[in-house]
Amino acid sequence: MPTEAKRIFVSNRLPFSINMKTGDLQRGSGGLVSALLGVSLKRPFFWMGFETNEKMARLLKRHAPEITPQLQCQPVLLRRETYEAYYDGFCNDTLWPLFHYEGHLSVFNRDQWEAYREANRVMAAEIAKIATDNDTVWIHDFHFLLLPQFLREHLPQVKIGFFLHIPFPSAEVFRQLPVREEILQAMSHCDLIGFHEHSYLRQFIVALKALLGIDSSLFRAEVGNHTLHLGVYPISIDSETLMRKSRSDEVKAQSEQYREKSPLPYMVLGVDRLDYTKGLELKLMGFQRALRKYPELIGKMGLLQVAVPTRQKTPQYAKIKKDLDQLVGSINGEFGQPHYMPVHYIFNSVNEIQLLALYRNAQAALITSKRDGMNLVSMEYVMAQDLENPGVLILSEFAGASSFLSEAIIVNPWDADAVADALYRAFTMTFDERQERLATLQRILSRYSSTKWAEGFLHDLEEVEKTSPEGALFLPPRRLEWPAHFVRVLKRQTKLRLVVDYDGTLVALARRPEFAVLLEDMRQALTELCEKIEVYVLSGRSREFLDSQFPNRLVFLAAEHGAFFKPPRGEWHSQVTSDIQAWYPQVEKVMLDYSERVPLSFVEKKEASIVWHFRESPPDFAEFQAKKLDDELQIGMANAPVAISLGDKIVEAKATECNKGNFLRSLMQTASDDYFYVCIGDDRTDEDMFRVLGNQGYSIKVGPAETQARFRLQNQAQVLKFLREFSVFMDETFVLEPEQRKW
Repeated sequence: MPTEAKRIFVSNRLPFSINMKTGDLQRGSGGLVSALLGVSLKRPFFWMGFETNEKMARLLKRHAPEITPQLQCQPVLLRRETYEAYYDGFCNDTLWPLFHYEGHLSVFNRDQWEAYREANRVMAAEIAKIATDNDTVWIHDFHFLLLPQFLREHLPQVKIGFFLHIPFPSAEVFRQLPVREEILQAMSHCDLIGFHEHSYLRQFIVALKALLGIDSSLFRAEVGNHTLHLGVYPISIDSETLMRKSRSDEVKAQSEQYREKSPLPYMVLGVDRLDYTKGLELKLMGFQRALRKYPELIGKMGLLQVAVPTRQKTPQYAKIKKDLDQLVGSINGEFGQPHYMPVHYIFNSVNEIQLLALYRNAQAALITSKRDGMNLVSMEYVMAQDLENPGVLILSEFAGASSFLSEAIIVNPWDADAVADALYRAFTMTFDERQERLATLQRILSRYSSTKWAEGFLHDLEEVEKTSPEGALFLPPRRLEWPAHFVRVLKRQTKLRLVVDYDGTLVALARRPEFAVLLEDMRQALTELCEKIEVYVLSGRSREFLDSQFPNRLVFLAAEHGAFFKPPRGEWHSQVTSDIQAWYPQVEKVMLDYSERVPLSFVEKKEASIVWHFRESPPDFAEFQAKKLDDELQIGMANAPVAISLGDKIVEAKATECNKGNFLRSLMQTASDDYFYVCIGDDRTDEDMFRVLGNQGYSIKVGPAETQARFRLQNQAQVLKFLREFSVFMDETFVLEPEQRKW
């Protein structure tokens, strides 16, 4: 009887910690902890996160069920040096500033990147120890951008969800990251990726297209034969619990004390971590502008700013504190009076009772984030407020919450006048308008809690239709991790044929065609396979080039997409019957014209085809000209026996017989015995071969592009590993007998 599918949550930190002084187990107070524990209390689930202390890890694993019986806490041990380089280094010094549009503060360090890779690999291996293909894994935040790919290599069919809790930057900013393609490719292995806000999703989509060439809609992206689902899921807070706590006797008593001691009739509250993303200097400058622009506010409006310390040893954070101290002093010096201090600045954290009391007391909350994934302080302020004495929320348009909290006053924090006007508007707003706005916001948050957020994401993730094992998404490079169905079917075959592309498959794509020569280790792998099965190299290359790369080899060669064929130790035979001269001179003239227009482009002439290459050309300009050339030839050659195709940095015109699908079909039809085919390729021309193959073999796509293939190798470097392991598999299974060799 199958076991119930597990839910496995993954975050950098676990939901519990050990008090170092008392040894007591403490539950985390963050919104994510409340959201995920709230949604999963009814069924067993796992929560995995890093721990650097082995003793602490044992205690957490042992005692977590005492607080949450259904939870199995799984600390993952990571060496402290690795953790510091991964978390303090790459996460906080590279990703955090870049994703918050502070690229000038982002520092890329190759050693820290390798530590980040290692941490993600360690987590994937630990998840694989407890997960099965039927389980659901929900990964949280920028600490694990590579984890989906590493996990997919272990568990091809597991459902993987990923939620980004910070903004996703514009493609232009994201391009600054040296490892941008690797990160996007890893993320594309997810089944569902969620964002707080539509703009983050749109920016991710643009990056997919710009950097990986993957087209997508707002709902999904087709990554080969895999569908990556996309969605917007604005996180919320535990609204009901927070509202109940804010009305407790302790909070009311604390709130009364604040009111008695405060000399100001109108208090504006700010609660932020001391981080450059929060725009604290913009808040102070906006408040300063309000006092200058509206002098009637002097003596009546004050700003209470709680700045929670963070990363105090980091020089840039120390500078932020110094600059803020000076700005606070400047404002108080300009507007202060014997009984009036405009800015009350607290560089410290406050406990929950104090915070809720401040929320209830404040007539307005001012949030001026430069960039913010969501900003839960804005929501907490709304739910802690009293409708009988309603306050006003002023919220930066660059906080994700601005798209959700429609009744807040939305401001551009860089516009000091706009912030000043918003403060004055809040100060002069009527009771009825304040109450109506607050009531609407509370109604929104009451109906959409953090638990609703988590349930909504998990529902969509678990509803995703997975591909069948026969169409497994990835073919991992390690033989023991090949999909079981793949191995099982191959073992049933008595005769196999390997049909493999050349450029981008056997060799890496090169700047110029003549540079893409076969390396010795690949020659050796093919030679070993030729002793066991029939190997066909089916390429767009010319006869002369293939002869130069495979002299005296036991490989079957097919040049110009199958227009010419040569068996081992045999002669070349032409398959072309159409009139090439009916189109070749005209196409050549047009292509030569484009090679004059586009710098570093050139024309490669072959017998039955002709190719315009632009790999070295300025990319944007060349891509546009390639589409124009393709369109011109498609129309001009519509009635000629020629096929025009736009490929990877090429536009190709070829005789109708130059078709890998037609070649494979002919090969399959003329075979005296039933062969099982394994076909590997990376280009659009290989899709013709994959379509023809159908159920008579296995098709394998190299690279991330959309495909009809049933399996995938992630890049050209994995082809050699696959062929070597394929050879080992042949040794263990069967070998082609000498009488079966037809050459």
